[in-house]
Amino acid sequence: MVNKAFHLLLVSFLLILGACASKSKDQMKAFRAAYAANEYDDAAELLKKSELNKDSKSVLLLNLEKGTLQLAQGNETGAIKSFQTALDLIDKLYTKQLSAKLASFLVNDASDVFYGASYERSYAHYFLSKAYYSRYQKLQNKLDLQGARAAILAWDSYFSELQRSAAPKTIYQTDLMLKVFGGEIHEISGIRTDKQISLQLYKDALDILNTMGGSFEVFNSSSKDFIKDYETALAQGRKPSPKSYSATAAQLDLKDFLHYKILALTREIRGSDFALQVKNLKPSAEVLKKVNGDKGNVVIVLEEGLIPQKVPRVFNIGIEGAADAVEDPKTKNAIRTVGSAVLAAFAMNTLGMTPHGADSPGAFVFGYEATKVAANHAAIAFELPMIEETPKLKDYHLFILDDKGKILKQESIAVVSENGAIAKLVLEEDAVARYVKTGTRVAVRHITAILGAMVLYNQLKDKGEYIAKLAAMGTYVAASKGIAALEKADTRHWTTLPHSFRMSELALKPGVYQVAISPKIEKPQENTMKILGSIQVVESVKAIHHFKLTP
Repeated sequence: MVNKAFHLLLVSFLLILGACASKSKDQMKAFRAAYAANEYDDAAELLKKSELNKDSKSVLLLNLEKGTLQLAQGNETGAIKSFQTALDLIDKLYTKQLSAKLASFLVNDASDVFYGASYERSYAHYFLSKAYYSRYQKLQNKLDLQGARAAILAWDSYFSELQRSAAPKTIYQTDLMLKVFGGEIHEISGIRTDKQISLQLYKDALDILNTMGGSFEVFNSSSKDFIKDYETALAQGRKPSPKSYSATAAQLDLKDFLHYKILALTREIRGSDFALQVKNLKPSAEVLKKVNGDKGNVVIVLEEGLIPQKVPRVFNIGIEGAADAVEDPKTKNAIRTVGSAVLAAFAMNTLGMTPHGADSPGAFVFGYEATKVAANHAAIAFELPMIEETPKLKDYHLFILDDKGKILKQESIAVVSENGAIAKLVLEEDAVARYVKTGTRVAVRHITAILGAMVLYNQLKDKGEYIAKLAAMGTYVAASKGIAALEKADTRHWTTLPHSFRMSELALKPGVYQVAISPKIEKPQENTMKILGSIQVVESVKAIHHFKLTP
């Protein structure tokens, strides 16, 4: 009677838990849609009433969402507070609690504190810097410019810490946006030492583009081959081979942009090195023409779309391999008594547990530990969070128009970072790292349920095979539903993070201009252009202008 009451209580709890999770997902979907449609007041109301606002384990995520929304609303002070709170939490969670979590075998991700993926922790620094700079543009308080610069330095420190602590080594060890946007922020200060830092940041960005950049399809049409070589190169402490790097139009645009930045700044602060830099970089004729023209004073940053959403993907783990990996003494002893092969055979033949509809972790190959528990005949399915697939980014031209709509300038606007691709890479790497630990944890719970089903089956076998099998399956199915409810993949994510960042720099005379983009075609027409907004250029003052491009 007690067991039955407990079972009913557990089922009720799981139903409530599932209903809350479903409600929260629907709320965040509505919030994301309102944000994408620039309906910020509606988005703010949705966020205020959401389950996220009440969840003590998602405080970091709440501050990330609040920050991007406040910045879109023009509330820089609120955004600074939200992102600073987020970064304080990241420091506390990442340095003091995440290592303990990684060592834990029992904790399920979806029921634990939201730590954020490495790219989410990274871009909190970008948005804090952007918030400070946006407030500086309004109030012209130099302390805000210093705040923007300090956020860039903290961003660089974040990656230094990530590189020291990452095990196994991750491909995402730094970020192009850190280097390029960080370089522009340092340039704005006008201080010579800051400009020297900028120059080095642009050089670093070019090196990253030539190495890590090859991991992304937006820059390299052979990115899958490159990733495999890059993983081997990381383990061997060498650079990946350039043979699997087939540069795309987007890669060439960004390379031209970085060549321009390096050469223009070299000419300004290290004139004697200019000829050598030209010789080493071998820039295009167009880049050299731009470098020899007027000094750039307008930087355009385009935040495009919204990052693809995290979704649960199903993976399989073999019962025999998982049984051999069990560490719990009682379960281990029970398995030893029965035998892992007998257990697997019972699961497959009596309970019908075989591998089914599962994904692979993309281009990544499981290491030795994973192969020991790989799915073969009898298998247990479990979920890991992955990223949705999205269409390829388009190549765009940037246009500057006068107040009558006449085109004055046309430039490429380079993709600096495709965050959807970064998220895919990070989560696939994470899937490999989590496969054994998460799969084995889930498997232990299933194996315990299978052992219980075996006991019941053996007790009822004398009354007939059909009855025994039916009872065993009923017991296992009930248990597996409870396990599935407890072991859902953690799909919480920073839903208002842009899908990509693009940048361009131009030289414009003082005045008011319209900014537009259009897909790259031979003869752009008005109906292909999308007006992003307007800018005011002040004489002798370089400025960064942010725009959003929604689908």
